[in-house]
Amino acid sequence: MKLLIAFVVVAAAAAGAIVANLLLLGSAAANDAPVGRLSPRAHLPAAPHWTVRPTTGRPHDDHADD
Repeated sequence: MKLLIAFVVVAAAAAGAIVANLLLLGSAAANDAPVGRLSPRAHLPAAPHWTVRPTTGRPHDDHADD
């Protein structure tokens, strides 16, 4: 009997999670958000002049993390 109750509880939790995911996916697909056509909209200030810029090309770390 305990095994049956545990199975019913797990099945109900799984069904609830599936229904919640379907509802969230349905509401996300319903709005007109520009997913896939994203563009930066933040107007960030320029980096300070003392900022160290990344180098181009491969990093010269002599495989230190291997």
